[in-house]
Amino acid sequence: MKNFKKTALLFGLLFIPAIIYLLLTGLGESKFKRLPIFYDATNPEFDAGALNAGGCSPNFVDSTHRIPAFSFINQNGQRTTEKDFLGKITIADFFFTRCPDICITLSSQLVRVQEAFEGRDDVRILSHSVDPEYDSAQVLKEYAKRYGADEKMWTFVTGSKTEIYKQARCGYFLPVTEPKQQAAATDYIHTEKITLIDKEGRIRGYYDGTNDVEVDRLITEAQLLMEEYKED
Repeated sequence: MKNFKKTALLFGLLFIPAIIYLLLTGLGESKFKRLPIFYDATNPEFDAGALNAGGCSPNFVDSTHRIPAFSFINQNGQRTTEKDFLGKITIADFFFTRCPDICITLSSQLVRVQEAFEGRDDVRILSHSVDPEYDSAQVLKEYAKRYGADEKMWTFVTGSKTEIYKQARCGYFLPVTEPKQQAAATDYIHTEKITLIDKEGRIRGYYDGTNDVEVDRLITEAQLLMEEYKED
């Protein structure tokens, strides 16, 4: 009986971890679900016509839409381009500092994202102002301080309104609209969506930045994206 117990214990120590590993890895396949790549022309379900109908054409590189080149000014008054984000996992949103409602929630949720990836050099947050005429670099600097933004991770940008709106509509395929002439200065129509972008500039997910559960999903899927790069 003692020998049987010793044999059973030895079996458990040696083989049970191996069995668990095989189950988690799907008998040789990755245990991590790969995130979809949005706007991939090789995907039979991709409809380029729907994007073209909105006046935008995908920025295809190797048959996949990438975030187009840009040149904006950050909260420190420095020029920021897409090259600063290539090779990084980027979490992007559109907001404005005078926003009285959803931007407050959106920025607060991004604080959670910042905390989740504190100390990671391969994660960036990129917040675009849709009110660049008011949101100067100095105004963005004060806004960043208000939310405790870590400037190594979180960049706020302003610049040409034409270019920022074009980037929102045709780079991220998100709705952004200026207020009508008679409307209040804070009456911008913009999106609550947060976009997850991989290190190659491809869109990998959209999330409701005002919803706790959705932001939790964003954090989880950004972690899954990190695992993809470990495997590749």
